[in-house]
Amino acid sequence: MEDKTNQNEEVKREHRQASKVIFVLVVIAAIVAVFALVTSIVLLLFPVKEIEVLGDSRYDYSEIIEASGIKNGTRLYFLNEEKAEKAILSAFPYLESVEINSYFPNRVKIEIKEFDEIYLLAHTNGFCYVNSKFEILQIVDEAPKYERFSVIFIKLENNVEGEVGSIYQSESTERASEVIELVKEYGFYEDLNIVDVKDKYNNSFVVNKKYKFVLGAMTDISEKMDYAFKVCSDDSFNNENNAIIDVTDKQKVVLRYVNDENIRQEFDFCQK
Repeated sequence: MEDKTNQNEEVKREHRQASKVIFVLVVIAAIVAVFALVTSIVLLLFPVKEIEVLGDSRYDYSEIIEASGIKNGTRLYFLNEEKAEKAILSAFPYLESVEINSYFPNRVKIEIKEFDEIYLLAHTNGFCYVNSKFEILQIVDEAPKYERFSVIFIKLENNVEGEVGSIYQSESTERASEVIELVKEYGFYEDLNIVDVKDKYNNSFVVNKKYKFVLGAMTDISEKMDYAFKVCSDDSFNNENNAIIDVTDKQKVVLRYVNDENIRQEFDFCQK
């Protein structure tokens, strides 16, 4: 009889504990529901009054805001950040990422990031702009004039094929990437204009739109780059003239000036 009484007390105690848990859960659910309701009402009441764009870009900030579809007066409740982000990325091919956040009571912040590296390549339909992964960002009919280059022009063995969003990779794009990485190591990337890898035995690049470095084949490329930039730091180097620094034969580096073909200097760094 005593055991049965104890069992009944245990059952009642478990029921009381379960009731308390259920009560707490109901209270929490009610609080969450009330908070969500209040938040929704607040968002419905407060329209967007400030739209801020952050990040360096070639695009005008007003164009980015317009492409987002977000306008002053838009209720925060109806703001679809994900849809707006996709709209901006679709409109501006040079943007790598877009992040939109809304802040109570009436502010929206658009953070943008462009691709750090953008190259211009010959395409079967004209020319195309690609990022460092050689993903096609935009296809255009004509290339900008050489004097107006704002990106690196890469001359490949073959014209690029594919649509926007596709990635073009080949043996020559691998050589181009290797040359670019080496130029970065020497701190000349910001001045790099052209990378010519059409011929795997005659690779070259142009810096400052006036100095052409002829590398030849990619064998011993690091040594060749080292010798090429040693020429530029030599006391005899005239940095006012357009020059060709030929390190095809690393045993005999040749410097020629475009404006005066009679001037020719040879450097033998291997014996120093």
